[in-house]
Amino acid sequence: MYLARNNILIVLLLLVSLIIFGCLQLPAKTCTQDKECASWQTCNTKSGKCVAAPGYCAADADCTDPKKGCSVTTHKCEYKGGYCIDNYDCKDWQSCDNSTEKCTPLLGRCEDDSICERWENCDIARHRCVAKAGFCSDDYDCSSWQSCDKDSHLCFASAGYCMEDAECARWQTCNPTTHMCAPKTGFCNNDFNCDAKFACSGNHKCILRPEYCLNDSYCLSWQMCDQQTLLCKAKRGYCKDTTDCGSWQICNPVSHTCKNKEGMCGADSDCPPWQKCAVTSYGVYECIKREGMCSSDADCPATKRCDLVPGDIALYTCVDKNQLCQGDWDCPSSSCNLETRRCR
Repeated sequence: MYLARNNILIVLLLLVSLIIFGCLQLPAKTCTQDKECASWQTCNTKSGKCVAAPGYCAADADCTDPKKGCSVTTHKCEYKGGYCIDNYDCKDWQSCDNSTEKCTPLLGRCEDDSICERWENCDIARHRCVAKAGFCSDDYDCSSWQSCDKDSHLCFASAGYCMEDAECARWQTCNPTTHMCAPKTGFCNNDFNCDAKFACSGNHKCILRPEYCLNDSYCLSWQMCDQQTLLCKAKRGYCKDTTDCGSWQICNPVSHTCKNKEGMCGADSDCPPWQKCAVTSYGVYECIKREGMCSSDADCPATKRCDLVPGDIALYTCVDKNQLCQGDWDCPSSSCNLETRRCR
């Protein structure tokens, strides 16, 4: 059953092929006048059938030239199998070779791969030789970042571009997106490839700038490394400049410690014993004399003097002049005149 169906299908295909190629002539249509026939036919009044009009054909047998066959579309005798008498018998990408009377490809055109170079294929749609995949005839067959080698007909990376890491320096890698050599992780081409705290060295590595630190060993003895800013800062109790000190202090550039400005203070302990630290009308803290205390006789009334003897109970206080005494113990900061019995 299956074999019989195949045989029937083959026979039908053969019949269709014979009709298309004009090898099987269908029975002529009967007629009484031309309008009853096809446009390429005329009515033969003797036979009463439609036949090919002058200049037309119904089958290959109607063509006198063996190089021609009857076209099933135009019903005219046309050169078959690429035969020609002039260029009009050929396609637009062909010309007629008078010596062989055959259509041949024009210069730069092709019919198959045989006329092309080894690195080319014939593009049947355009009948032109084009570069095979991976090859090139000019730069237009390559990517925008490539150029065509005219000898090997292979695309290669243009200047400034790369196809693989081997085309870059050892500290670089070929970026598969931009096809440009870029620094490997941890390496640099210039300072822009480094963090702001680092600079690009001569061996293409990012190194710490002089003013920055990674740990305390990068800093001076009176400094420590701030891990947030990577900057060396003064330790507690030390100063880099006066901005690290209180408003009443200045930074000693040698010891890098804050010391009080003359007459200024931050606490009573910054003042002499006869003074205290107090804010002035100008909003600054200064050492001022304690009430009832003195630093010289000028701070005392005319009848008194300032006791400046270390260890005295009345030290930095005003005491009477010429007071009565029995001995030196009665005369703070002076001695007793035993003749007058008065303190000197």
